[in-house]
Amino acid sequence: MKHTMYKKDKNSKRVEDTWAWRATCRFRDYDGVTRSYSKFGPTKAKAENALLMAMRTRQDHGRQVAENPTLSEVAKRWLASVEVPEVVVDATGNAVSPPTEGIRRQTWDQYAGLVRRLIEPKLGALKVNEIRTSTCDSFLRSLVVDGRGYTNARLAKTVLNQILSYAIRHDLYTDSNPVHDVDRMVRPKKIPKGLTAATLEEVREAVAVWRRKPGVSGPRPTSVLADIVEVLLGTGVRIGEVLAIRWQDVDLDGDVGKVAITGTLVEPRKGPKFRQEYPKNPGSERILPVPRFVVDVLLRRSIDSPASNSADAVFWPRNGTYMQASSVRRSLRSALKASGLDDSVVVTPHAFRRTVATLLAREETDGAAAEMLGHSNVAMTHAAYIQRLKEVADYTHILNRLAPAVQRES
Repeated sequence: MKHTMYKKDKNSKRVEDTWAWRATCRFRDYDGVTRSYSKFGPTKAKAENALLMAMRTRQDHGRQVAENPTLSEVAKRWLASVEVPEVVVDATGNAVSPPTEGIRRQTWDQYAGLVRRLIEPKLGALKVNEIRTSTCDSFLRSLVVDGRGYTNARLAKTVLNQILSYAIRHDLYTDSNPVHDVDRMVRPKKIPKGLTAATLEEVREAVAVWRRKPGVSGPRPTSVLADIVEVLLGTGVRIGEVLAIRWQDVDLDGDVGKVAITGTLVEPRKGPKFRQEYPKNPGSERILPVPRFVVDVLLRRSIDSPASNSADAVFWPRNGTYMQASSVRRSLRSALKASGLDDSVVVTPHAFRRTVATLLAREETDGAAAEMLGHSNVAMTHAAYIQRLKEVADYTHILNRLAPAVQRES
């Protein structure tokens, strides 16, 4: 930057009216062309400041957006831009040539649900360029109430980050992504809990007698819910993976019955529900030896499997495809509620999975639990599924030295 002093008025008697400073520089403009610019001021510093302000204005002019939509509008555009491969489903509910690229349909549904339920109600009316780091931080922290909501906050942060990244890529937002500087929320450590033997017996009783009492209207009661609970307890797999088991995945010929976990059920909000030809986590396909009580269930169901079971599913609905996990969850809740089971005990299909992991970790190793559950990372199994109850070694022979003297002598 150069500075030059110029005389403005020869007849002026005041120095500040007679002389002016000019600040000059060459500046690469927002269009890529380098130009010379200059600004005047009564002092050297004021001329320099005037030039700097002019340059900043020129630079901001190049970053002006043609529109300033609301965050809700940007979110809709972002969702529309996320490609979700179409899944073709056959008459039996199996995915035909499943997609290998793009996000899963259920992931997109989760994103859309977070936008609709959480982001739009609180931030949707704001113009996108009104969003600041403090705005994002305050919003995300508001989702955690009484120690609950950390999962929603974590997922909402991911979605909000992607929405604003989309806005930046399409010149709808002129600053850096404000989500990047949001303070990390430390989630309290959650202690996984398995179900006790007493609770398991109560659950078994509840599902066995559900809808069998006199005077209960509705479809004829069956053993399907009780059978599903037994398979969940004997395998430790997810409910969607249990319902995706086909008879071709079952081997009961050897000394130990075996079940192959090769797929899971997907229930998108829109479009057909289908069987995905790999489990929730690709690469976790496995063959599980199953205990005798599971073999008994499978043998009986193989005999009862109707001709209308065109999907060849171990758990079949009336339409010949696959049962849906949401339906099983509703039935389980209804059965437990009808039995009067203590509602402080949370019993879900996933609770059976934690119960299996806890038992295997106590009787065998954490690695055995991870292998059964299909986890490649034992630490994940340990943190989320195993109820840790550490048994201390027997040190009583040492602690006896602290006993009263009379007892030590005896």
